[in-house]
Amino acid sequence: MGDFNTCLLKNDSRAKRLTNIISSSNLTLLPSNATHFFPNCSPSKLDLMLVSSSELVDTHGQYPAEAFSYHDLVYLSYRMRPPKAKPTITMRRSFKNFDNDSFLEDLNNIDWGTIQSAPNMDDKLNVFNSLLTELFDKHAPLRPVKLKHLPAPWLTQDIKSLMLKRNAAKSKFKLIPSENNHNKYKKLRNLCSRACRDAQSNFIDNSIKNNSPARIWRFLESLGIGRQRSNLSSSIDLDALNNHFAKVKSLDNRVKLDTLKHIRAAPLKVNTPFELQPVTSEDVRKHILSIKSDASGSDGINRKLVLLVLDHIIPVLTYIFNFSLSSNTFPNAWQHAHVIPIPKINNPSLFSHYRPISILPFLSKVLERIVFTQLNVFLLKNRILSPYQSGFRTGHSTVTALVKVCDDIRFNMDNKLLTIAVLLDFSNAFNSVDHDILLALLRSIGLSANTISRFSSYLRNRQQRIVANDTLSSYVHLSSGVPQGGVLSPLLFSIFIDSIPPLLSSYHLYADDLQLYVSTSYQ
Repeated sequence: MGDFNTCLLKNDSRAKRLTNIISSSNLTLLPSNATHFFPNCSPSKLDLMLVSSSELVDTHGQYPAEAFSYHDLVYLSYRMRPPKAKPTITMRRSFKNFDNDSFLEDLNNIDWGTIQSAPNMDDKLNVFNSLLTELFDKHAPLRPVKLKHLPAPWLTQDIKSLMLKRNAAKSKFKLIPSENNHNKYKKLRNLCSRACRDAQSNFIDNSIKNNSPARIWRFLESLGIGRQRSNLSSSIDLDALNNHFAKVKSLDNRVKLDTLKHIRAAPLKVNTPFELQPVTSEDVRKHILSIKSDASGSDGINRKLVLLVLDHIIPVLTYIFNFSLSSNTFPNAWQHAHVIPIPKINNPSLFSHYRPISILPFLSKVLERIVFTQLNVFLLKNRILSPYQSGFRTGHSTVTALVKVCDDIRFNMDNKLLTIAVLLDFSNAFNSVDHDILLALLRSIGLSANTISRFSSYLRNRQQRIVANDTLSSYVHLSSGVPQGGVLSPLLFSIFIDSIPPLLSSYHLYADDLQLYVSTSYQ
């Protein structure tokens, strides 16, 4: 809906072009009268309503707004009913018979000291994972759960209690079908329906207010509105698809050697090498709470489980994170990623029609957040990254990139210069990062040898496997790239690509999108 600045009452080329675009996009133009009435001019039809499914339109029309506008107010009521979710079975931890007192007693009896006596980083983490997993396996075991409905986050505990009373009244009415029992059931049923309707309406209203378009669409998708992701076909070879995701075109050896030689010959950008510092328990708590994802990685330990025992395991986690930082080793168990293939189109038929989404262990992202915070402060303090990189940076966005490029083009126009632009988008960007080149770049910006050793441990020997329809592919080794879904990955990619700008004149970067442009005279 909106003012398209093209009058469809005129039979000119502009109107025909717009109608052709509408029809070629499989959209329907809803009928209306003239919507714009400028004094001493013929009425025009500028305000249009386009829909993809006219059968979902309840009502539409227009009202005059003579008091404050030459345009009529156009309105449209569109039915958006979430589709009924197909039942799926998934493994979830059951808290149905959870005994909090017994759980806390067993938690307090855990001997966390065995972690400190373990000889290396991998053994320490394996002991921690084993102790925590055994605790939850006892008190909240994994059970198959049949999901019949879409998530309903507006259902509060009060509403759930009301539902239980309604169900009890219904059972009593079926057992003793008296008028009194029927009236009690109807009263509770109506009260429950009204409470659910009001809670849902308020939740939707609060989720849409003052949110960005991207967040609004993600919220609508969570309700089942919009384009739905189709399940992966059972005929897809998961191992072959996993190999496709992991495959990256290798860099020419001569080019790589020349690049490394050039980077190593460059002077260091800072005098004092950057060293990762140990963190406190409060730092760990802050970083844990800052990560909102509840997804479970390969170790099965997610945010919800950690928050349940957070006060008890904060000292243990602090010890594990600090040992990783001081020993310059990243745990092997946290280098295993679960990949969920998401179709890019409605009916995918090729491997290239899928986009890989990596799910990493929750605690690995907490450790990444710790490193990210310290490294980002170092980069900002020493102004190492190009000021014309707008991706993944606080205070920057697509708006800063757009303003910079448009301002340069308009400046050239004011000076009667022509701007020639080339727009580059790096394919498979994160996966194409060469580890040796990235580590050389980290050295060139001033990271210490110990810190570089730790990043080498973080980058190398990573593996991934696909998880789809409760089926697992084999693990495949990743020879290059920064982990998809990692907290550090965007920052490391920015450092990697930051070596390009010094070779250019006028440019702007947004993540892996490069706008390269030059100005010249018309002659």
